[in-house]
Amino acid sequence: MSLFDEVIPRIGTNSEKWDDVKHLFGTEDIIPMWVADMDFKPPYAVHQAFQKLLDHGIFGYSMTVPGLKPSIVNWLATRHDYKVYEANIFLNAAVVPSLSMAIRSLTEKGDGVLMHSPVYHPFFLVTEQTKRKVVMSSLVYKDSAYTIDWTDFEEKVQHVKLFILCNPHNPGCRSWSRAELTRMAKICEQYGVPIISDEIHSDLTMPNVKHLPLAVAAPDYQSQIVTLMAPTKTFNLAGMKASFFITTNPDFQAKFEYEAKYTSRPELNSFGAVGMEAAYLFGAEWVDELRDYIFANYQYTEAEVKKHCPTVGVTKLEATYLMWLDCRALGLDDKTIYQNLINAGVGVQMGSDFGVAGSGFVRLNIACPRETLEKGVACLIEGLQKTH
Repeated sequence: MSLFDEVIPRIGTNSEKWDDVKHLFGTEDIIPMWVADMDFKPPYAVHQAFQKLLDHGIFGYSMTVPGLKPSIVNWLATRHDYKVYEANIFLNAAVVPSLSMAIRSLTEKGDGVLMHSPVYHPFFLVTEQTKRKVVMSSLVYKDSAYTIDWTDFEEKVQHVKLFILCNPHNPGCRSWSRAELTRMAKICEQYGVPIISDEIHSDLTMPNVKHLPLAVAAPDYQSQIVTLMAPTKTFNLAGMKASFFITTNPDFQAKFEYEAKYTSRPELNSFGAVGMEAAYLFGAEWVDELRDYIFANYQYTEAEVKKHCPTVGVTKLEATYLMWLDCRALGLDDKTIYQNLINAGVGVQMGSDFGVAGSGFVRLNIACPRETLEKGVACLIEGLQKTH
């Protein structure tokens, strides 16, 4: 039995995923498979770190955990062959605030900001909120996978001041190849466009797939790359608010520091800091088992969908625990598909939430025990089989 097979009740724990279903879906009779939040406990070492802090009993102002940045350096070197110096690592509460800070620091109001589409929705929401212009380059969906429209990408890079990359891609399941990353970087270099690379899902590649940081793929352009990372998706620590970003560029560092003075860049809370350190020091074996478990969940879901809903396409899962289902052949609009799935008892996120290019797709979170997955997939299939 896997440690990930344990079903842990989360209702009544202030879980956004489980306790907010009535508000989100209009009913409490729902298996939630939407937000990127796993139903697994983090490694035991993380629990121990939390317990040690809790047992001490005083939670006043805290300093940075001395071993935190060294643990990040070691993790990135060991897992991703990414050599980083502590001086270039900057802690922040979460990736999206770091994204917002980078947009405000590196562009002016009215500037164009490029991103692929469909894409993680805070990319364009934050861009709009900061009064920048969202510029989308739609990915090409073919043979159950996304590729880049290079002609469109290069044409649009010429008219923007910043490019935001999702690597690995959410919701498209891609772990971008060295050739793709290098080509994107070279195009951006040609037109002098910096890159923000969101790599929060970097540890969650599937077996036989290795994550390649953009800064490693394009070392000659590294000074124009800001990498955003966190242990929160990897170890299910989103509630701890702990992340970091990496930049070797002194000018970028100064701009971020200036911006932080006027917008209050949150420091890590005590639990987030000790949790991150423990996860990176002792969580490698746990992550390896997690990846295998998620991939097995993917294989199960893929087989069930292909068997019972053959017109629904299943995107190849290279990374993340978020499956991307192509429901366009059903001939139904997103609203109808969404309601059919709710009526069948499963809560998902519709592809249109990730931009117009996501219309007709469904994002499904499979990071849950097999018992929960089987129930959720049964509801999913029931909903997808409805014809109106």
